[in-house]
Amino acid sequence: MTKKVEFKSGIILLIVGILFFGFQIDQANQDKEAVFDGYPVPADKNMLFYIQKSFNTNAVVYTANIGKDGKLNPDEPVKVFWRRYQEDGRIRELKYIEKQFAFGVSFKPVKGKENTYVFTLVSLKGMNLYLTLDKHGVPKIATIIAKKPASLKRVFVTAEHTKLLPKVFYVEVFGNDLKTGDALYEKIDN
Repeated sequence: MTKKVEFKSGIILLIVGILFFGFQIDQANQDKEAVFDGYPVPADKNMLFYIQKSFNTNAVVYTANIGKDGKLNPDEPVKVFWRRYQEDGRIRELKYIEKQFAFGVSFKPVKGKENTYVFTLVSLKGMNLYLTLDKHGVPKIATIIAKKPASLKRVFVTAEHTKLLPKVFYVEVFGNDLKTGDALYEKIDN
């Protein structure tokens, strides 16, 4: 009788531990995502991900550029623009210097994969992003976050606005594990 009680209480403790530990993981992810609290969330058509910064609520939005033929535009598969929330949410194109030193992209087609491109952000050169459309024509993006295959959702830049370009302290990358759907996070120090 004592062994059954010990076994049952051991399982109960294990389950409680898993639930508690799981809660701690979820709480940690929620705490990290708190950097976005109070910021508007872009909802642009074919949005892939967006970047927001610590010193204002504007967002840089990355969308798939899908042509009338239902395929990614081979000349510009990704469109990048400002969503100016401090100016009634209007769209503004990136300035030349913003494209060259901060938010611009460079891309190339993936050999042997129709309608698939790899691209990088000027400011995150070490992070390759793979863009394609699923069988329903919905854009999908894949990369590596925290050493795991992931879909990128959003990026937060902690910086100080000084002169022409901000002084960046660190970048936080948020996404989801491609296999499990679990939230993923990575902090990149400048």
